Amino acid sequence: MQPPPGPHHTVPAGPQQVHAHQPQFHPQAPYGHPVPQPFYFPPPVTVDGFHIVQPRLKPIPSGPAIGSLVAGIGGILGAFPGLITAGFSPWAGLTFFMYAVLLGIGSVGLALYAKRQIKTAHGGVSGRGVATTGLIMGIIACSLAGITGLIALVAM
Repeated sequence: MQPPPGPHHTVPAGPQQVHAHQPQFHPQAPYGHPVPQPFYFPPPVTVDGFHIVQPRLKPIPSGPAIGSLVAGIGGILGAFPGLITAGFSPWAGLTFFMYAVLLGIGSVGLALYAKRQIKTAHGGVSGRGVATTGLIMGIIACSLAGITGLIALVAM
């Protein structure tokens, strides 16, 4: 009988076995395309041990921003006939002046309201660029209407 192996009696180890390392295949995206990244999902919120459903919704477009853009385009398109007719028909020029001023002021007001709405929605409402474009078009419409009004007053 042999004594059990202890710290001073070690069993000789056999030859070191070398395992062939298989390279892992990582598919790469075609040239020019980004490699897709894994999705990150935040941990679920729990109340008293129950998960709360948190829908991830896309922000809705702002209605006043779209209205501001439409009113700005209408004001600019309404000011051009006034610029053309104000020289030989002042009353027609004043009519287009009023049309362009009303749409221009409405566009500016809707754009300011839409920007405030988007800012306070904290990501729930989109359309900041549309509101800015409507604001600029409303200012241009009011400027063209002012020029139309001046031409019509001088022609009277």
